[in-house]
Amino acid sequence: MLRLARHLQLLILLALLALAAAPPASAAPERFTPVAVSVVAPPQPVEGSDGRTHLAYELLLINRSFNPPAKVTVRGVQALAGGKAVASLAGKSLAGVMFPFGDEEPGVELDKGEAAYVMMDVSLPAGARLPKHLSHRLSVSLRPPSSVVATQYGAAPTRVERREASVVAPPLRGAGWIVGNGCCAELTSHRAGLLPVDGGLHEGERFAIDFIQVAPSGMLATGPLDQLSSFPFFGDPVFSATAGKVVTVLDGLPETPPGALPPSTAARAAGNHVVVRAGPNRFALYAHLQPGSIAVRVGQRVSVGETLGRLGSSGNSNAPHLHFQLMDGPGPLASNGIPYRFDRFAVAGTLANFGGLFEGQAARIEPELRGPHRNQMPLNLQVIDFGG
Repeated sequence: MLRLARHLQLLILLALLALAAAPPASAAPERFTPVAVSVVAPPQPVEGSDGRTHLAYELLLINRSFNPPAKVTVRGVQALAGGKAVASLAGKSLAGVMFPFGDEEPGVELDKGEAAYVMMDVSLPAGARLPKHLSHRLSVSLRPPSSVVATQYGAAPTRVERREASVVAPPLRGAGWIVGNGCCAELTSHRAGLLPVDGGLHEGERFAIDFIQVAPSGMLATGPLDQLSSFPFFGDPVFSATAGKVVTVLDGLPETPPGALPPSTAARAAGNHVVVRAGPNRFALYAHLQPGSIAVRVGQRVSVGETLGRLGSSGNSNAPHLHFQLMDGPGPLASNGIPYRFDRFAVAGTLANFGGLFEGQAARIEPELRGPHRNQMPLNLQVIDFGG
């Protein structure tokens, strides 16, 4: 019996030595890929008012084709979790959210040496397990074609942040507030706000909202649309959505007349504004305030609900509104936008004629997702009530 056990031990030892001496498995062969892909910032989850978990982020694409240099058409982009597709973009759905740098309209073609970004929204159903990592798969075609490059390939692995989105209080009071340029899937000025600031590409406005208000009559203005006084919500108080310490105050900039959008420096784009540090790597921005209305100073500690200033139209603004966002740094543009949830609000529906409001039309509101919501992020063009 003892001799048999020793014999088995010897066989096991020989097998282990054979495995150790065996050559390693061959690595996958390298391939030339015409478009380089990277993630601008790892996605952070947030629950939207649709009950789904949204991962909103951007892919940066660079046409580095060579031998010969070619014009590239991006045919499809997939986000993968555990090897399975969790989001797919192709055709019109891709063309509407891909923006080549230097072009005035979105599109899927990249000239030689051109770069673009794709606005991703991985939307997971309620209760779905949050992936720890995402990867991506690209499908492309080239003109002229090349036999030495891959046209379908994986790229841009990224971790998914585990930090929960902050819960904040409403920065405004009352009903009829439109979530202008909000998250997550549509091309808006905020989702398309990937900007070169201080030597890097930043998307500080990823989850930003431009709040404007329609009256019970459904009208945006009560008089000429080129007059600030025609907007009843112009001058409404703006409240701190978090407790924290004021780190930035800019005041004294003039109002921008409605309909005008003159060129602005990066430092003045937010107009008169307040930035409150609400926690580690968490800052709240309240932008485009009325000149002379800011009621706090740098270094002051503020409480939830404390008045910061009044809603205006200063800086890069073409109509009165409150621009609100959370970000991971104190700079409104040189930071990475992070998600947040309002502790309470009610949804009246979704606005169907945003552009028509500025032509004197009454709001046309579709009754989607109506009712009270808690600890969620309202979605683009929803009309919400923050209560009194």
